[in-house]
Amino acid sequence: MEEIKTEAPTSEKQRNMINIDKNTKQIEEFIQNSIERFKIENGNPNSIGIYCCPWAGWLTTNFNLDKTLNEAENNCPDFQFVEFDFLEFPEWQEEYESDHPKFEINGDIIEHNHDFGDEKLNELIFNYLKPIALKIKDKNNSNVLLQMLDSNFIELI
Repeated sequence: MEEIKTEAPTSEKQRNMINIDKNTKQIEEFIQNSIERFKIENGNPNSIGIYCCPWAGWLTTNFNLDKTLNEAENNCPDFQFVEFDFLEFPEWQEEYESDHPKFEINGDIIEHNHDFGDEKLNELIFNYLKPIALKIKDKNNSNVLLQMLDSNFIELI
């Protein structure tokens, strides 16, 4: 089994993991502020990309004005405005690089096993970001591409 899912304890061990839920508001505000800044500087985007690498601890916003998602091949690095804004979570990377990384989301603790690669961690963070991307889409009435670096987790929201 690649990942172990357990209920979150209330012990001291909880301090040695990253609670991803604590970043939700910051991520939502970062993306929305980036969109607002982009609109002021460049006009309304026809598509928004949210690109994330959880194991390196970063998330970027990416935008297209005239380029379609097909022209960008549904790939954030091929957008017209790549890494327009960059949000870092060094604690995500530090936890990932530990011997036994643990991430808490929605009260569940996920223990990452390095022996099985990064795709389970990508899946975990992708599923965490998806509701955020839906909010961004609804608020901005724009296509949103959610993509994880070097991963099969990519979806047009």
